[in-house]
Amino acid sequence: MAVQSKSNAGDKPRQKKNINWTQVGVVAFCVLLVVMCIISFSNLGNIFNQNGGTTTSGTLVAGDLAYVDYTMYIGDVPMVTSSLDVFNNSPADRLPTWTQTLGLVAGQQMDVVNGTPLLINSSYEYPFRMLNQEYNQIATGVVGLAVGESRTVESTGSFFQTTYTKDQAEEMGIDYANWTVGTMGLMNFPVVNETSNTTTMAIRPALVTNKTADEMVLQYGYDTIEMKVVQAYRTNA
Repeated sequence: MAVQSKSNAGDKPRQKKNINWTQVGVVAFCVLLVVMCIISFSNLGNIFNQNGGTTTSGTLVAGDLAYVDYTMYIGDVPMVTSSLDVFNNSPADRLPTWTQTLGLVAGQQMDVVNGTPLLINSSYEYPFRMLNQEYNQIATGVVGLAVGESRTVESTGSFFQTTYTKDQAEEMGIDYANWTVGTMGLMNFPVVNETSNTTTMAIRPALVTNKTADEMVLQYGYDTIEMKVVQAYRTNA
């Protein structure tokens, strides 16, 4: 802060300086930016959303918008998660695939038969592929939860698993000798977009659940899904 000097009684009054409106505009703009940053950091920017809704302190009802952290498990092993806490608390040799938080409409269902699986960004070469069944379970499961509350539901489990012979596994690049029961790996899946008639690649983390000298079983469906609501908005519709 600059120190102001007092003028003596005998001093002549200073002439008023012309206001530099350009400087005033620049200062005002900078102040506005600071205020906006403060609002953003205090998370007040989430009070209103693009759909005209407001944050809700109650439980979610069908049609509400929500951001959900989820973790999918095989047994007690987290296979894929959007929770940084789950990721950081996992052992180094069993790190789950880490994805973005899932945004959804509570209660909304995707067409299980014809819908295209969701592709969720991750730090891998290809995004994580979420099955429609899994999305529907999460969208349904968050109804009745408040922000900060969680719920665990049964999932597709061992319904989605594949048995590979030793030769098939090695052709896929699997180190058959060193992959044992409990080993985690990534399976690549082609995802066809029927609208654009294009194919993209995605991943599904899989776990070796059984192995013999001649074949192994890779499970890429998950037994349970844990979900936690981290933000919620009540629409005005």
